[in-house]
Amino acid sequence: MASQPAEFSIANVFSNTFGVIVRNAALFLGLSLVIVGLPQLGMGLFVSPGVADPATVFLSPALMLSSVAGYFVFLFLSIILQASLIVASANDLAGKPVNFGECVSRAIAKLLPLIGLGIVVAIGISIGLVMLIIPGVILYLMWMVAVPALMVENLSVAEALSRSAALTKGSRLKLLGLIIVFFIFSMIIAIPIGVISMISASLSVVSSALLSTVSAAVGAAGIAAIYLELRGTKEGASSEELASVFA
Repeated sequence: MASQPAEFSIANVFSNTFGVIVRNAALFLGLSLVIVGLPQLGMGLFVSPGVADPATVFLSPALMLSSVAGYFVFLFLSIILQASLIVASANDLAGKPVNFGECVSRAIAKLLPLIGLGIVVAIGISIGLVMLIIPGVILYLMWMVAVPALMVENLSVAEALSRSAALTKGSRLKLLGLIIVFFIFSMIIAIPIGVISMISASLSVVSSALLSTVSAAVGAAGIAAIYLELRGTKEGASSEELASVFA
């Protein structure tokens, strides 16, 4: 009699997410700082002088355009970070060496497909969010592991989206729970940023960049952990098998 597939474990995802970050803190936080934190700091220093009052963003077409552009830039940078850290996560969990150069070079090698994937995901989720929010959330849950699928399984953009939808099927409520927990985590660590912003706008920009660095590292590591957990529970794929792709 065929054995039943293992259950998707939220506990395993948390354990692998924070475990891999602790074991490779310099690499994960360093990559996150370079790919996400520093660009956000630069954008914050450029934009913040004109947006002391957030309402001015909606009154100025230039500021609104820069905010929208900033959103897409941040999304693309986050995807590059995810692509880099899936390499690190797969190697770490398989007990293989993890190094900065390999993570970045593997992501750069897939740069064009990753950009294409980012465009499709950004447009799809944005349209979904405009349509009463729920469709956007559903699309995000379906496409959550598209980046790791593209990186590990060498898929096209369309294949990666389809593969992600197949892997997440049956586990999306648990994934939604993980998103809520991550959102609460982000809100808690954002509280000091709000206090700092009342003291100094410049310090607020720096603090926000540091917050984004930590949040992006945790988020990217979490996506990698979710992908590895889904592959393991649905298909019995081991960390060693997944890491062998990058050998």
